[in-house]
Amino acid sequence: MKRKRARLFQKIWIIGSALFLFLTSSNMIVSAVSVDLFATTQVNNNSGTTAASPYLNVSQKPVNFTINGTTTGVGLIKTGKKYVLISVPSQLSGKVTPNGSSTVTTSVTIPLADLPIGGLLTLLTTLVSTINTLLPLNPSLQAPLNSLNQAISNLKNENYGNQNLSVATEQLSATLLGVNISQGLLPILTSTLSNRLTDLNNVLNTLPLGLIGVILTQVLSSVNGLITALGNPNSTISTNLVSASILGSTNVSMPTFVTSPTGLTQNYAAAIRGGIVQTDDLTIQLLSNFGGNTTIYFGAGELAMKSELLPTNLNFGTHQVQTKIDETWKAYIGGNSANPLQTGTIRIDDTRTTAKAWQLKVAQANNWTSGQKSLSNARLDIALGALNTNFQNYFAVDNQTIQMSPSNQVTLMSLSNTTAAGYVELPLNQFQLFVPKNTPRQTGSYQTTLQWTISNTP
Repeated sequence: MKRKRARLFQKIWIIGSALFLFLTSSNMIVSAVSVDLFATTQVNNNSGTTAASPYLNVSQKPVNFTINGTTTGVGLIKTGKKYVLISVPSQLSGKVTPNGSSTVTTSVTIPLADLPIGGLLTLLTTLVSTINTLLPLNPSLQAPLNSLNQAISNLKNENYGNQNLSVATEQLSATLLGVNISQGLLPILTSTLSNRLTDLNNVLNTLPLGLIGVILTQVLSSVNGLITALGNPNSTISTNLVSASILGSTNVSMPTFVTSPTGLTQNYAAAIRGGIVQTDDLTIQLLSNFGGNTTIYFGAGELAMKSELLPTNLNFGTHQVQTKIDETWKAYIGGNSANPLQTGTIRIDDTRTTAKAWQLKVAQANNWTSGQKSLSNARLDIALGALNTNFQNYFAVDNQTIQMSPSNQVTLMSLSNTTAAGYVELPLNQFQLFVPKNTPRQTGSYQTTLQWTISNTP
């Protein structure tokens, strides 16, 4: 008898329901007393995901967001706190969390009109005028006057320097992360102004009290009162100073952990919005047109059998025609018994996180035939190895031999009551063809087909 071969192929049928996702940014309300600090804001992330290469079932994946404000906005409010915000859509609720402190790099100015020194400057103007009146009679006042003018000039300086801040990242809600820039700026701005006032105070203490006692006493009192207030971070002067500050170009690096959403039925592009705002509303929200946005791509996963691990042909060799004894032929690579046995592996990966209930079945599609000729009693036996899987709640056939015949479908595994992603591996250790004696035989090359089916149907 000529060589007998069985050609294997797979079918994968998946029946599922469609879920339409309305993709939108969460946190769509913004307080009327909030403002976007930058007219131009760019937001990026370093996930490296694309539509073609999405995250698949990641957990606590480190992802860094960068928020860059490059053009100062208009209509700044003078109250409230400055916040960097990252707003994620509802599908990522609780899935984006802080991963340590954020880094804020910025420059700060405070308009002279917003510095809490207006009353002091009025007193200083009177003091300088008084000293100038006394100067012709007391030229020794020139040196302290020069120092005083310099200290006043420093006090009126609107530049509060370039800042590199490390600020805690807050989980403001399940869909909102924030960085309180004001919290990082407050000790720096108050100490800077306090130091300038201290320098002024040192100059004032060199002036002759006897000549200008009344006005000098008033100035010293005002200076000391301001220094005391600035030493209290909760004072109105301290908080208003930070609120009135204006940020130059600002770069924020916010480290987070990202976890894939569960239950996706299709790939998902998560539009994540970021912005730098100022608000006096403790319930901070981020309007959809604030700031900028960036995208992280997530894969829904799939149910797939690796067909390349199954042999495409089984070759049982060539044998003489006889009908007196039963015969059992094994499939060897190339059909030659000097070669290793032909084996294979069923490998199924189900990377979906939706509810799943599927079955793996194998069936012999037709009898062994060669043209119009048939081996009606031939039987294919498949020796199964030990099942390897990380699924729970399953039934499986393994470590035994299954017998195949036409129209006899064998259920190898059934899975239910799980949403976890997982895999299945079932070794096919041996293929053997049994041909009983007295089976009518004619010369020919006989073939049949095996169908491997994954189905959501019972």
